[in-house]
Amino acid sequence: MDTANPVDNNALLNKASSIVAITAHEFKTPLSTITAVVDLIAAKLQADGLMNSFYEKNLSRITSEIFSLNNMLDEMLTINNILSGSIETKKMVVAVESKLHTIKEQFQSFSRNDKILQINITGTPVPIFVSPVQLTHILTNLISNAFKYSRENDPVIHLHYKEKELEISIADDGIGIPEEDLPHLFEPYYRGSNTGGISGSGLGLAIVKTFVTANDGNITVHSKPGEGTVFTLTFRYPDSKTNS
Repeated sequence: MDTANPVDNNALLNKASSIVAITAHEFKTPLSTITAVVDLIAAKLQADGLMNSFYEKNLSRITSEIFSLNNMLDEMLTINNILSGSIETKKMVVAVESKLHTIKEQFQSFSRNDKILQINITGTPVPIFVSPVQLTHILTNLISNAFKYSRENDPVIHLHYKEKELEISIADDGIGIPEEDLPHLFEPYYRGSNTGGISGSGLGLAIVKTFVTANDGNITVHSKPGEGTVFTLTFRYPDSKTNS
């Protein structure tokens, strides 16, 4: 039996990685153009006094779909960088509650429903030592899923500042995750058996897990079909040497 040449395999992987990166970037350019045109149309309708609920609803829908497509492309680029080993984790001291409020404002701008992210905080806020870029990706993905799957209630995120660590939980009252799917939840391209008809790439949670681990954190999930899902993150506080 012939054995593939490792050099050939590496060359093939590098070529595939380049194709993915180029394709994703090429899609992003027209999406940016469409976003700009939608903004211009909305501004023109407002200026001419022609904006009504029909235009507002459909322009908002276009903007929301563009936002979703951009997120999917970002996931493709991120998982591509992870697999190629080109992801860097640059850590610094981050105030989570401040970053969370910024993310909340972004979601409210693109949300297609009347749900609002509820933020609960217990304990005295303490910053954590993580990559701000990767933390933003972690929170954005989990909050996006909570909005996507929530049915009647608002998604809820709870920051619990414990003695030695910060615990972050993100909860929804969605369709839940079957027990047999839970062990595979963080595998690339894996999607729950009950998510048919709901958009998604199957990459988001794999990226979340990678970033949580890279920042010395932990992630767990508790879910029951028909009752909803709770993702829980924990990050230890930086010691005095880290702060100095």
